[in-house]
Amino acid sequence: MKTTWTKGVDSQLEADIKSAFKSATVVRGRLADICNEKIETALSTNKTQYDNPNWCYQQADIIGYRRALEEIVSLLEK
Repeated sequence: MKTTWTKGVDSQLEADIKSAFKSATVVRGRLADICNEKIETALSTNKTQYDNPNWCYQQADIIGYRRALEEIVSLLEK
């Protein structure tokens, strides 16, 4: 569990968060799977749109979206 989850909270809330995190293994795993699927889908749908004049902006958006999803996945890992 990353320390980001408990950064800046009091000790009682930290204990509650840790307990909830441990008990939500199945949900965290499924959410990580969903995020990984979305990462793959985002990458595969826009690879061939080079003729679009806004292609570079679309790619920047996809890269940012992917980075955000990867950060979520990393927070879900044990």
